[in-house]
Parts: sequence; C-alpha cells; structure tokens
Amino acid sequence: MTELLSSTVEDYLEAIFNLEKDKKAVRVKDIAQKMMVKLPTVTSMLNTLLQKGLIEHEKYEYVELTEKGLKVAREVDRRHGILRNFLTNILKIDARQAEEDACKMEHAISSVTFEKLVQFIEFIEMCPRGGSEWLGYFEQYCGGGYRKEECLKHMSGFIEECIRKLEKAKSSKEVKVMPDKQLKDLSPGEKARITRVTGRGSAHRRLLDMGVVPGSTIEMERIAPLGDPIEVMIKGYHLSLRKEEASHVFVEVS
Repeated sequence: MTELLSSTVEDYLEAIFNLEKDKKAVRVKDIAQKMMVKLPTVTSMLNTLLQKGLIEHEKYEYVELTEKGLKVAREVDRRHGILRNFLTNILKIDARQAEEDACKMEHAISSVTFEKLVQFIEFIEMCPRGGSEWLGYFEQYCGGGYRKEECLKHMSGFIEECIRKLEKAKSSKEVKVMPDKQLKDLSPGEKARITRVTGRGSAHRRLLDMGVVPGSTIEMERIAPLGDPIEVMIKGYHLSLRKEEASHVFVEVS
C-alpha cells in the first residue's frame, strides 16, 4: 500500500530535488533558504524524512534523496510543472499566481483527475480547433464575454482554413515536405515544431506528461559535452531529457 505523505513532506522533497539540479551537494541552509524557514525547522523535517527512508543525511553532512524519495520528488515536480503550465499557458493566469496555485493543487488533485487534465492538454495541442489561436479566443472571452458576431466570424475562418488544408492535402504531390529529424540533432538555440513522438510505455507517457506533444514548439538550449543529457525549452518550461528520450521526439525546423 502506498504511504500517504503530507503536503509539507512533498514540498521539502521537491525543494531538495530542485536544489540537486543546481548544486552538487545540498546543505541544510540551502533548504532553509529555498523553503524560507529557519534552520531548526528544516532539521526537524529532515529527521522525519530520514525516518521515512526518503533521504540520506547525517548531522552536519549533505542531504541526498534516496531512490524512494527521488521517485516521490519527481512525481510532485512533474505535477507542479504541468499544473503551472496549464494555468499560465491555457488559462492565462498571472505567473506568480499560477505558481502559488500550482503549489497547492499538486497536493490536492487526485491521480485520476490529473491524468484527465494531461489528456485534455494533449487534446488542445493536437485538435485542429485547438492551438494558440483558439486559446487567444478564450482570452478574448474572459475579457469581454460571449459575442455572437465574433464567434460566427471565428467559425467562418476555421471552416475556410480547413478547406485550404484539404485542398493542399489533395495536391500534396506538388508540395515539398521537409523531412523531420530527431530532437537530439538540433543545435543550441535552434527552434522546431514537434511532428511526432514515438515509443511506448512509461517513457512515452513521461514525454507527453511533460508537454512534449505534436504541434508544440521546442527550443534546444544546451547539450552536455558527451551529448547526454540535453536541455530544452517548451511552453516556457525548462526540461532535461536523456539522449534516448530525445531520440523518440521528431521535429520539423521552420
């Protein structure tokens, strides 16, 4: 049976997880600064995490997540990132407010609801009636409410666009299609549109959960000296991908 952890415990694990990304060794004072609490408070929580087998830590030594703690921290961080991006990119919530709300939601949302939300985000990205333009209409609706004339105008534009795409598809033999290539082959600073994500199982689901879905724009930020891992930017979110994961992502450079 999965152990239920408090939101505070999850917050500490997530904080340690994110600190480990930037620091070779995480100290107690680093955690205190990250959580904006006093050292005795951190020490008390570290004892709790130690008892639960979530960290490795000896007095005056560095703090490290155990395999069990890392698994929990990654999941919390994943939920946080997806919820924050949903609030900022889909609902257009102010970044600071979105960060605050995502922090609360990540602990309260059920796994069933969360997975449905992930599927909804994927649907918006892939559906012809979704995309950035459609989300722009939602923003207009929030600002001025429902306007029948505007709605009919958008519907007409959508139908015309569909007709153009159908006509283009019929004459596809005359259209030169740029072949896609693997994400790992992009150069730092290069942007591209994701065309397909291959693979299956948990690795494939992890990519989709992080927002790596067809139609999204992705930018290569940095490649490690040996080519693994690679750092990318997608939907305003920094991601670190293993070379093997990146090999399943195909892109088309504009």
